[in-house]
Amino acid sequence: PVSRLLDFVKGPDFPTGGIMVEDQAAIREAYETGRGGFRLRARWEKEEQGRGTWNVVVTEIPYGVQKSRLIEKVAELIIARKLPLLEDVRDESAEDIRLVLVPKSRTVEPELLMESIFRLTDLETRFPLNMNVLSRGRVPGVLSLKEVLREWLDHRREVLLRRSRYRLAE
Repeated sequence: PVSRLLDFVKGPDFPTGGIMVEDQAAIREAYETGRGGFRLRARWEKEEQGRGTWNVVVTEIPYGVQKSRLIEKVAELIIARKLPLLEDVRDESAEDIRLVLVPKSRTVEPELLMESIFRLTDLETRFPLNMNVLSRGRVPGVLSLKEVLREWLDHRREVLLRRSRYRLAE
């Protein structure tokens, strides 16, 4: 039942983007039980600078993460020498997000650099899922995705019927 819905609902859609790290089995279980969570990571790419140098450019951050606090946190970690692979962080954002992470050395692997940053900052976060719903308008309970959609459709139908009856009675 829920597995058929997953053909249409691939997973949550977050407005600030990011990459969901969870596998399909974890997403399916969260939707079947109504409880769970999703790990979100920033979307990044390696940008060549010439002469063998490169930077990492973050273009999407996880939902709910404030960009200014994220930059402060990375800067604090650089100063505290907790991120030895990273030399600098710059915010080149205009309307879109563009955080530039400058590595200390060009011999550092970008994947290794990003793993250490994910571990220590909010560039990787966990977003909880709790589908706690008032079922049949009164009874609270944690429902599966299918049950939540059914409740929502029943509610919309009831609203439309009431509105129609009211307008016809006028």
